[in-house]
Amino acid sequence: MKLFNFSTTLKLSFWILVLSGVVCLSGCRQDSSNSKIENLKIIRGAKQCALPGEAFQKKLIIEVQGAQQKGFLGGKGERLQLSDRKILFVLIEKSDLKLSATEAMSNVSGEVIVSVSAGKKIGDQYLKVIPVGAEDKSITIRFVTGIKIIGGSQEAYSSNYLDKPIQIKTIGSNGKALKGVPVYFTLTSTPDNQGKSSAKLTRECVLTDKEGVAAVGFKVGSKSGTYGIEATVSDPAHNLFIRGIHIKVMGINVFMVIVAVLGGLALFILGMQMMSDGLQTIAGDNMRRLLQFFASNRIIAVLAGTMVTAVIQSSSACSVMVIGFINAGLLKLFQAIGIVLGADIGTTITAQIISFKLGALALPAVILGAFAMMLLKGKTAKGWATTILGFGLLFFGMGMMGGELKAIGTFPTFIRFFSSFDCVPALGQAMPFGHVLGAFAIGGLLTVVIQSSSASIGIIMALAGSGLINFYTAMPLMLGANVGTTITAVLAAIPANRRGKQVALAHVLTKASGTFYMLALFYVNWPGTDTPIFMYAVNEMTKGNVFAAIPQNTMRHVANAHTLFNFINVILFIPFIGLLDKLCNYIIPVEIEKKEQITFLEPLLLETPAVALEQVIQSIRHMVKESWSMVDCAMQNHFLPIKIDEKKEVELEAREEKIDECQAEITNYLVQLTRRELTRSHAEVIPLLMHCTNDAEKIADHTENIIALTYRLKKTKQELSESGKVELDELWILLKDEADNVINSLNKRLPDGVQNALKDEKQINKLVDKFEKSHVSRLSKGKCDPVVGIIFIEMLAELEKIGDHLSNIAERTPEIQEHYFELG
Repeated sequence: MKLFNFSTTLKLSFWILVLSGVVCLSGCRQDSSNSKIENLKIIRGAKQCALPGEAFQKKLIIEVQGAQQKGFLGGKGERLQLSDRKILFVLIEKSDLKLSATEAMSNVSGEVIVSVSAGKKIGDQYLKVIPVGAEDKSITIRFVTGIKIIGGSQEAYSSNYLDKPIQIKTIGSNGKALKGVPVYFTLTSTPDNQGKSSAKLTRECVLTDKEGVAAVGFKVGSKSGTYGIEATVSDPAHNLFIRGIHIKVMGINVFMVIVAVLGGLALFILGMQMMSDGLQTIAGDNMRRLLQFFASNRIIAVLAGTMVTAVIQSSSACSVMVIGFINAGLLKLFQAIGIVLGADIGTTITAQIISFKLGALALPAVILGAFAMMLLKGKTAKGWATTILGFGLLFFGMGMMGGELKAIGTFPTFIRFFSSFDCVPALGQAMPFGHVLGAFAIGGLLTVVIQSSSASIGIIMALAGSGLINFYTAMPLMLGANVGTTITAVLAAIPANRRGKQVALAHVLTKASGTFYMLALFYVNWPGTDTPIFMYAVNEMTKGNVFAAIPQNTMRHVANAHTLFNFINVILFIPFIGLLDKLCNYIIPVEIEKKEQITFLEPLLLETPAVALEQVIQSIRHMVKESWSMVDCAMQNHFLPIKIDEKKEVELEAREEKIDECQAEITNYLVQLTRRELTRSHAEVIPLLMHCTNDAEKIADHTENIIALTYRLKKTKQELSESGKVELDELWILLKDEADNVINSLNKRLPDGVQNALKDEKQINKLVDKFEKSHVSRLSKGKCDPVVGIIFIEMLAELEKIGDHLSNIAERTPEIQEHYFELG
């Protein structure tokens, strides 16, 4: 019974592609022109401190938000960013802050940005932000004048003190430093909100010196992350009381960061592999057959590659599969190129899936998948369980890796490292070409090392989501990952024939060409902007503004850029598949190959058991045909004319050695296949094929026996009687018909082929008995030489044995058809 028929496979492919389309479109921008203001969100710049007359270090950024949107799969989504909304800034409680603007319109990202400077009044200063038309959504922001924080945002290794002390400088209303003012320091938060015993301040209360500075040392804890410290200034003598002065410092546990990031990456890759394996199990061998079935023209070949890769979640696996097919002569080069192009689109679905915040589903999916694997028995059910478990591990690993990267995303050391290949262009200038090439090389090398572009894109998305890299830098990293993925196909093509190498070459050429023009587009700006045209298009089609002061929805932008690049590249190359075919033939010329040069037993096909078994059957058919050809040559050119042709004899010996080699190769191939995960039908057909291989080899062995009988007959210097010749001719006609029926039955279903072969065998046995009796009668009448008579009897036995081997193959052919062709 079929576990998963071809129709179901097509439906699975269709719904995965539909889901992928929904996933891509669900991140697109929505019209917010008629939305009401529901919330004002402070992005940056609140609760800052500055000395009188100085500008606050960070600009104030407010995001104007609309209603809460539904998230993917019905979960809680994000709020709309509202542009072109008027915002007023009003000073309250006699604040004397200086503003760059008292009113402003929100930009395309929904942001309002103003610069704020301190006045002369010491203490807390308050600014009210009022959205026009939604005054009830106003917020109040606090600033502090007369205080300066020195030594904030430092970092230290775990369980070590900061290099410099944390300092609070106080200034009075007269502009002079305040001496002897008590400053109280309190540790308010740690990365895990615990462990205050390991993270500690050297003092909790410090008096300011003559410079108005209170300094305190701080030892970070054992866990990586941000430590919060709150300072309070209390001096009744100067009528000064300021609380809620927030200071942040960072600690890093290098070992734990490496373990967490690599551990998350390992779980991510494992989950991705399990999803791929599970989906392949669900789809069965029909996914592989889909490649051949739908590869009739370039458009259909592209769709086939997209569908297969969307299901198996691996463009590298699809490329290796295609190289195996073409190496075995199952596909033509133009078909293979189309499939590889389609695989480039299909592989982007992984990035689309992980760009959504589905981390909350990770552990439930792991629990459900694990229990399902333990309790369910069926192969398809196990496939679904593996897929669900892989889905959970993928998001759990992504969350683990992303969470750790986000925790260290503001660390100066990491910021300095990633800024070494930062691709953000200077104002009014193009992207720095050296940094672009450096990022491109890093992306390519990363993919070469881990052998998965999907995993590389996942890492790039995690880095972008944590803020360690920006969208400008993520783009060349993404292009490098796309080129790096071709290494898998190149490695797979090394042992392949020249056709297989051509497929790998085509994959490299399409990716390299696409990268070349895309890098060039980095230096072509959208009219009226300073933004590269491709990045502008991605930003327009994706929710949020990735070029905002605080980039929005960066992971979705990277995922959409990955998809858009591959989609554009495929669309551009589809019309030139024929030309690419010719170019590959020019670079790697291939002469018209003989059939024996085709690698029927292609090692790469071992991962696709159904196709591998089909190739074994074709190899056995070729072996039977060759063995019968040898017997026919020995009979027609040697025995019947009683002629010794030494040249043909040498050729037959060489052909017999090849048959022996073929038997060993087929047997070894089938043994390797038994080590793969097989369906019941596949496992049952393997012993039948081994027996057929042995019978085919034994048929060839009879060639040597026939030649030996020829030598003996020639030595007698006599011929067979006319009656004997007629009898052998009659027997030979039946044997030839039996051989033709067996060979054709191995090639395809023939309703009467097997039955006709078995009828021929029965008739041969009857004739052998009849001819033996006739020969005894001739001997008794003295019509035949006794020595020649013995040779005649032995020849009848040889032909009968050949018929027996052919009938053995014929008897097993219906079982092969039942177990194998039913799956086809």
